[in-house]
Amino acid sequence: MLPRLAAAAAGLALLAILVLSPVLGPAGARAMGPLPDCRYDDILTTPRGYGDWSITLVDTILRVPRGYVPPDLVSTKQAGIEGGGKVRAVMIDDLRAMTEAAALADAGIAVQSAYRSYEAQKSVFDSWVAALGYRRALEVSARPGHSEHQLGLALDVRSASGGLPFTGTFGTSPAGKWMKANAWKYGFVMSYPRRSMDVTCYDFEPWHFRYVGRDVAAAVRASGLTLREYLWANYTTTIVPPAPPKPTRAPAKTAAPTATPKPSPTTTPPPTPPPPPPPTAAPAPSPTATPVPPSAEPTPGPTATAPPGPSGDVAGVASVVAAGAVGVMGILALGAWVLLRRGRHG
Repeated sequence: MLPRLAAAAAGLALLAILVLSPVLGPAGARAMGPLPDCRYDDILTTPRGYGDWSITLVDTILRVPRGYVPPDLVSTKQAGIEGGGKVRAVMIDDLRAMTEAAALADAGIAVQSAYRSYEAQKSVFDSWVAALGYRRALEVSARPGHSEHQLGLALDVRSASGGLPFTGTFGTSPAGKWMKANAWKYGFVMSYPRRSMDVTCYDFEPWHFRYVGRDVAAAVRASGLTLREYLWANYTTTIVPPAPPKPTRAPAKTAAPTATPKPSPTTTPPPTPPPPPPPTAAPAPSPTATPVPPSAEPTPGPTATAPPGPSGDVAGVASVVAAGAVGVMGILALGAWVLLRRGRHG
């Protein structure tokens, strides 16, 4: 009995591995929730092994460790491309093929920037902060640990004829147009295309290309997604917690009510009391201060505030007359009742 149970358990375990491996394994992973909105965090990305070079995602949230240094860095000169710097050896053959194809199309390319260490990226980011301020720097440069350049797979490309790619003209140059249309064929993807900042979290950079290999690059192009969207949806397994509530707006809402009650020097109470009334107004006799002649007291004047009606004496007489009338009517009623009884029973 026990051997049968053990065999059944082993079979179920094998079945689970076969079913779940496409979901849990790096080659078939699915995102742990929707793509996070653009924000700035420091969460280690997964997968991030050196062997996972084509599917490792770094962005404004996800990063690699400070000591992440690819073990196979080689000079870009091995690809026959102008410029300098180092890249991972896994991309040298495709970089060489792309360089030769661009030259044949009269759209020669060169390398402006390649691999950057954590420290080098920190220096680059700090220079943008000094030039543009921190908030704007976040939109045009990656913080250290969050840069594709640290992966050894990113290139900032310029025209072989010279010039800097960051001047805004590279995208419309022959080299820029050729790279946009053909780089994917050689395994390179433009990481931050135009009008996609809401999902890439960075400004448009027509010169920045990330190597992911020809198969992944073709899949990204076919999907119509940006590289960040594609890697997140298909390979990234990092659990990113929801963004904490933004506390910056709350004080702005509560600041106004706390400020309004504060007395202002120009509001109540005034710094100086109002001037006293003119000297002639104080001794002026008021209607209630002047004694009324005794002969006038019993009779209210025609401007009295009481509602119009009979005077006090007339009201008293009227009430006495009314009481007498009631009494007479009672006596008459009693007499009538007596007479009726006598008539009914006499």
